[in-house]
Amino acid sequence: MKTNAIAIGVLMSLSVASLSIAQQNSAGMNSSSTTMVGKESLQEFDSQNKKGAAAVSAVSPTNAKLSSADQSLMMEVAKGGMMQLEVSKIAQQKATNPEVRQLAQAEVDEQTSLSAKLKEIAQAKGVTLPETPDAETQAMITKLQEMSGAELDRMYVMESGVKGHEKLNKVMSKVESSASDTNLKGLAKAAHPLVKTHLKVAEQINNKL
Repeated sequence: MKTNAIAIGVLMSLSVASLSIAQQNSAGMNSSSTTMVGKESLQEFDSQNKKGAAAVSAVSPTNAKLSSADQSLMMEVAKGGMMQLEVSKIAQQKATNPEVRQLAQAEVDEQTSLSAKLKEIAQAKGVTLPETPDAETQAMITKLQEMSGAELDRMYVMESGVKGHEKLNKVMSKVESSASDTNLKGLAKAAHPLVKTHLKVAEQINNKL
């Protein structure tokens, strides 16, 4: 009888422990599934980023020559994208707020993809894009490198997340409405929805900081 009682006690202890582990795992899963970036769930934010990347990747370059006006538009896209990419690399490494890091990571992914496709289009058309940051971008890089903590988080979200995307939003609208080259117009159309998403999320994060 004593042996049976001990066995039953051990089984009950194991059952309680298993239940506790299951509850902890469930809580962890629920916590992960409700991680937010601005007002978007991380899962939805990731889904929108992947959809945007696929749309950009689907643009197929042609060797049709660009007009001088279209070349100017291409340079605007390249300049804005390079600034977003370079400052986001810094925020990706140094940001302390998890949502800011998620935004920076998404921006690095977006601009890396956009830059690669823009370069592919430019090469097909015989256009040389700038390979180094301009003075404005370099000044922003230097400023962010000197910052840390909440100060860096706020600076990045306002300057890159909000103001940078407001500029890109205008550039993409201009390209969609006035570019004559189908590749350039198609690239803007593919990338614009994600630019708008990142602007919206950046505004939401900025309101939290």
